[in-house]
Amino acid sequence: MGESEYRFCPKCGRKVEAISVSLGVEGVERLRCSNCGAFLEADNSEETFREALLSDTDQGAFSDESIVIPTYDAVMVAGYRPELMNIIVNEISRKNLARTVIPCENGEEVILKLIPDLNNPDGNHINLLILDVPMPYLNGINAAIGIRAIEKTYPKHSLIPILFLTRKPIDDTFKKVIKYLAPAKYAGLGPSDNPKELVPRLSRIITLLSQESW
Repeated sequence: MGESEYRFCPKCGRKVEAISVSLGVEGVERLRCSNCGAFLEADNSEETFREALLSDTDQGAFSDESIVIPTYDAVMVAGYRPELMNIIVNEISRKNLARTVIPCENGEEVILKLIPDLNNPDGNHINLLILDVPMPYLNGINAAIGIRAIEKTYPKHSLIPILFLTRKPIDDTFKKVIKYLAPAKYAGLGPSDNPKELVPRLSRIITLLSQESW
């Protein structure tokens, strides 16, 4: 029996064993997730952030200790239900990723809070956005597109990095959106709401964010 192949599954939000299946009369080979059955992308060239997140070989680089100097001045977090928002905010604070964490209910609130910060004569303090995609009123993708349009009216302003931390699977269309919104990245939130599984994953994502150069 050949060695098992593992690939990132957007639906499961983690690396899974890939199963090769033949499709159609021509027997075209495709890879499917052994867990949920979703088809898997063969090209992982844009998976750098997720590969670091999922790699077991790099575990030593990601300690559970707090970051000595906060990487970000202010992080805005938006679109998560209250229980999940509390976990995310608590982990950001516990790991000392940012001096300030600003929770928002939806994309509209993100924009309304961001504009005064952009107009700050001392320079903006919000320098990372963590967004879910499904949100009431204005979803994460539309909010991000709106933010990029607003940022164009501030020529001296550096674009704010965006992390889509979501359970929405990443498909080709979503990849194109993320590329258009650069600097932007994706991290799968994972299927579980169990804090015992969710907190270690968030801790690892936050450590990656502290090391990310965007």
